[in-house]
Amino acid sequence: MNIKEQLDMQGHIFLQLHDQKDDLAREVRAKNSIVQSGRDLVAKLFINETITPVSHLAIGTGNTAVAPGDTALGTELFRKAINPVDPTIDLTVTTDNKIRVRLTAELDFNEGNGNLTEAGLFNDATAGVMYNRVVFPSVQKTTDFRLTFVWEILF
Repeated sequence: MNIKEQLDMQGHIFLQLHDQKDDLAREVRAKNSIVQSGRDLVAKLFINETITPVSHLAIGTGNTAVAPGDTALGTELFRKAINPVDPTIDLTVTTDNKIRVRLTAELDFNEGNGNLTEAGLFNDATAGVMYNRVVFPSVQKTTDFRLTFVWEILF
């Protein structure tokens, strides 16, 4: 029997811009890039090293392409805790037997306003290890909109 297995953490992000009436004004989807510091964070689980899990979303205005060695956003603008994860809903098995983790964060009307072009997940409120970075088409976040980030990461 020839079994080939590939473990390549990957995923994507959905950005959902809702107006004050809660109508979806725009949705953007972009490919998520797991950077080396994020891969190192996960690898430490295999050697029983204590890690601090991902806990915060950071957004910014940088637009340089993601590089494997990135450890910070290009230009961070705002950081916020991600929503609590419910394993019964946010941890699922896909039809091709991969594990999908879903993480969400929401910027309220008065949070993180600006011309947003990048986001990342971190394990600290102000610094910490960057797990991933994504650059996406410009989203103009104003007080007229709230913005929901939905990450789906496959293992």
